[in-house]
Amino acid sequence: MRKSLKSTLSLLLLAGMFSACSLEETPYGVYSNKTFFLTEADAENALMYAYVPINYIEYAQRFTYYFGDLLTDEIAQYGYGLSDVTGWDIKPTTEENLYFFKNIYVALGRCNSVLENVSKMQIPQDKKNRYMGEAYFLRAFHHFNLVKNWGEVPIRIKAVNTVADTQAKKAPIKDVWTQIINDLLEADKLLGINKCQGRVDKVAVQALLSRVYLYLATYKESGSPGYDWVEDADAMYAKAEQYAGKVIYDQNTYRLDPSLDDIYSVFCQNSSPEHIFITGMNREASGMEGTFAQLPLLFMIQYSDDYVYVSEKLVPETDPVTGKVKVMKMIDSKPGWETVRTSYEWWNNTFEDKDLRKRLLVSTIYTEDGDVFRTFDPENKQSTDMHTSKYFFPFCRKYSDPISVGSRSSANIYLIRMGEIYLNYAEAAGPTDKGYECLNAVRDRAGLAAAPAGLSKEDFREACWKERERELFFEANWLYDLRRKNRVNDTYITRIHPKESIAYFFPFPQRETDLNPQ
Repeated sequence: MRKSLKSTLSLLLLAGMFSACSLEETPYGVYSNKTFFLTEADAENALMYAYVPINYIEYAQRFTYYFGDLLTDEIAQYGYGLSDVTGWDIKPTTEENLYFFKNIYVALGRCNSVLENVSKMQIPQDKKNRYMGEAYFLRAFHHFNLVKNWGEVPIRIKAVNTVADTQAKKAPIKDVWTQIINDLLEADKLLGINKCQGRVDKVAVQALLSRVYLYLATYKESGSPGYDWVEDADAMYAKAEQYAGKVIYDQNTYRLDPSLDDIYSVFCQNSSPEHIFITGMNREASGMEGTFAQLPLLFMIQYSDDYVYVSEKLVPETDPVTGKVKVMKMIDSKPGWETVRTSYEWWNNTFEDKDLRKRLLVSTIYTEDGDVFRTFDPENKQSTDMHTSKYFFPFCRKYSDPISVGSRSSANIYLIRMGEIYLNYAEAAGPTDKGYECLNAVRDRAGLAAAPAGLSKEDFREACWKERERELFFEANWLYDLRRKNRVNDTYITRIHPKESIAYFFPFPQRETDLNPQ
């Protein structure tokens, strides 16, 4: 039976009760390798525990956006003013910098615990392979997030058992990437295809390998700082094409979802064939944010006295009886936080009007009955009307939940999906028949005409790269696409001057340096 990841899992299992006459007692509530990692259920619970940090606010739930998107022209402003992040003023003491870094290492510690202990367990080999394969993937995923943000970082491939284990030197960038690839290749051997929301399988491994090799190819080709050691960009492109091709052509479980509506519908998160790796937030979950999501509020305009209604479909449908537009709540909560304010200039200049993905940034809101209530205009901010003045930027609807429990939503994070893998393949393959086929499949879904025939390799790859900006916005990718193309500069980021000293690698958090002087 498939199991979705439930972030409410607890690993602190009480030790068994012993007879009162026993001279050897195990203290109640003690969690150790002697009282855990004994059964198949223990192994699975440990693996679920290893997934949990991804859901934290300080990891993928929020901070991936802060670093992957908010430094770019996708946004005009962050919250009520420029933070250190969006102001390109990230310092060793910046809290987002510290806690993002810290929680990735928390996640790595849990992965290593799974790998070290499950390997010794007497459980069915197929189960052992799956648990260890997923842990290898997660360890690679976390190191990937470290190296693309901070460059040289300590590699963690052993569980921390003593204070001495916490001291580790920064590894050269090449060594970090080698570890990432080795872990993914090991995971590829161990895993089969088993689509399950919140967990990964063989297809996720191959998808991440396609991203890894594509990044290395373009880092090298563009002369991006820190990547002189990559020997052959063409060889990396070939590997990226190989693994993206496995995802697209060698299996039937995942495919490009023909419907943009379904990709971003909270009702299709488990069923859409698009999602290769997506989190498992649950609006009904108890506890703190991280078991449930509040992502819709992050993007939604800040009304104070009404719900925000948007068209149920990207292409508005009307009720055959009333003639009114069918609408849904962005979230069953009011008001939004408007933390992430989309840039009007970016929205206006990046998309053709007929591009359906432009409608994922809402420009019209409705009444509950389906009448047009307000239309976005950048001049709305000057209006004396309360509702109109709040609607001064188009807001993202990729994350919405019309049946949320108040602000608790099941809006999930799209970590890897097929749209990206099609573009990975196209960019790696260049202007071949299959390269065009993959690029045009993504464009066709968005309602656009095919890319011009006869493009040079350079122009074709440029077209693929630009397509990523339209396809993957607010999915924590664009800064890293700019970095791998060596374009973190005033030409591509015009909102605020990128600070040269941190353009390609963020500063190491001061607290971590204090704790680990190496």
